[in-house]
Amino acid sequence: MSSEEKMATDGGAAPGIDQEELYTTVYSATKDAMLATVATVVYLGLAAFFVFGGVDLALSNSGTSSLIWGISVSVIGFGIAAEATGVTSLLSRFR
Repeated sequence: MSSEEKMATDGGAAPGIDQEELYTTVYSATKDAMLATVATVVYLGLAAFFVFGGVDLALSNSGTSSLIWGISVSVIGFGIAAEATGVTSLLSRFR
């Protein structure tokens, strides 16, 4: 085998995408992944705010309505966290 001959690693098929299209695709995918990561962190921060705020509301006052509101706010926080991490897919029906 001479130095001019190269072994085909993919069966010898020529790639159907040029370097500019590949760069655009990789750039777009990386940008989408980074934005999704930032959005997940923001949603989890919001969820933590709701959960801890609800627990604080439920425990700080001695009334029944305060307890109910606190539990409701905490449940909303857990729902936001579940949606952000992909545990549930409640909102995918509306997309």
